[in-house]
Amino acid sequence: MARFIRLTVVGILFGALLVACGGGAGGTGGTGGLVIEMGDLYYKPNTLTAKPGQTLQITLDNRGSLEHNFVLYDADGQTVLFEKDAVQPGQKVNISLKAPEKPGTYQYVCTVPGHKEGGMVGTLTVQP
Repeated sequence: MARFIRLTVVGILFGALLVACGGGAGGTGGTGGLVIEMGDLYYKPNTLTAKPGQTLQITLDNRGSLEHNFVLYDADGQTVLFEKDAVQPGQKVNISLKAPEKPGTYQYVCTVPGHKEGGMVGTLTVQP
């Protein structure tokens, strides 16, 4: 019985430690924020979800060998809503991005020549 109690206590402490260290799944900007990995011609994750007007705390983590940027367009695909210029290889940059107020699907891309065409594209879905 004493062994069962010890194992239960250890399990509870381990679970609390995981929560405290951020062992949970990534989301759309909780207290620890969201990390978007920028690699050579990809974003990971390449889909985000937010509520209208929600502020997302994002770390852009360039793990590739090339310079990348992050540009969010309005639903029209032409109007720039947010832009973070050059993130160098090995660099991490924190940004604060306010989601559009209007529900819909918005595209974010790397505008370094050839990168969008190579697949460095993601979507931000805003829904109530």
